[in-house]
Amino acid sequence: MNTDSYLISPACFSRALGHLVGLGTLSAHEAVRYRHGLVPNSFKLPLPHGGWLEHSPAGYVIRGVRGPSFQADRAWVLG
Repeated sequence: MNTDSYLISPACFSRALGHLVGLGTLSAHEAVRYRHGLVPNSFKLPLPHGGWLEHSPAGYVIRGVRGPSFQADRAWVLG
């Protein structure tokens, strides 16, 4: 399975957390912790189109299966 990844800015990460809280897939308490850098080692949040948001040594990354669903998750996070 081919996957794509895309490095995002801290502002995009924060906005994505807000979207996930709005969808009910992340609690507001967790979002505040993550915004303050309290991210667990196994940090991996599911995104609406099948991808996920995770932390890497380079920063926050969107990962997903290459194709339209990855592009949809990327647009959702960046939008």
